[in-house]
Amino acid sequence: MNKTIAFIGVGIMGRGLVKNLKKTGANLKIFARNTSKIQDLQDEKTSIYSEIKETVQNADYIILCLTEDNIVEKAFMEIMSEPYHATILDFGTSSPGLTEKMHTESLKRGFRFIDSPMTGSKIAADKGEILFMVGASAEDFQNCNFIWEACGKKIIHCGDVGNGQLMKITLNMMQAGLAQVYMEGLVLGKKLGLDLDVLHEIVTNSAARSGISDFKVACILNKDYSTNFSLKNMNKDLNHSLRIAMSHNVSLPLIHSLKSIYDAGMSQNLAEEDFISLFKVNEKMNGLG
Repeated sequence: MNKTIAFIGVGIMGRGLVKNLKKTGANLKIFARNTSKIQDLQDEKTSIYSEIKETVQNADYIILCLTEDNIVEKAFMEIMSEPYHATILDFGTSSPGLTEKMHTESLKRGFRFIDSPMTGSKIAADKGEILFMVGASAEDFQNCNFIWEACGKKIIHCGDVGNGQLMKITLNMMQAGLAQVYMEGLVLGKKLGLDLDVLHEIVTNSAARSGISDFKVACILNKDYSTNFSLKNMNKDLNHSLRIAMSHNVSLPLIHSLKSIYDAGMSQNLAEEDFISLFKVNEKMNGLG
């Protein structure tokens, strides 16, 4: 393939995504502030850069795989300062306001823009099993499909630009709520002196089973809080969901209550751990921590 993909943000998820993008046969240009951390990814078709402007030069596709809005916007504006044209794909979870701004600015300057947030763990990124929620025109969706197919197990076209982010924010809100329900069940079980492994087995064989219970409850029982999706990022997405709900006059009583628990987790220095480290907050609230 005689195409060049620039990839900005080789973090927890980005490393696995880059490895799978090699399958496309495209030339890869990857950016990291600290290039020493990604030297193992370099090969004859993959080059490494420490400056965004140098990374995106002459790229056909530019992938943003970043977190906070301010970081995404800073990188985006650096891209916009260059006199060329490319298709920009935002793989992170950005606010609707920033997504609209990036789309508008891209069109003004001759770029194409797609919001393409993803869900899945670090393990899923490594295996190429990510789920992508895409907001794009039909033409752009078709033209970029080879990128998502290399990295994902499922690509869902959610409609026009912006709808991908709205789907992802809503999804994460639901996942955060589910996780809290399981954590409260584990806390109650612990207080009652129940065998939590048996409780997990019962959940697994009942209508209460879900992907969250299969993956996250097992991690909680093993006290494995290694980061697949950080508490700070889930907290960010809950903030997005609450702002969206307020602007559309939607009442979210459970999420409003849950947000106070996330605030407690952030204040207890759990931000960089997986969001299920919130179980430690739930334990402390009930005299178990």
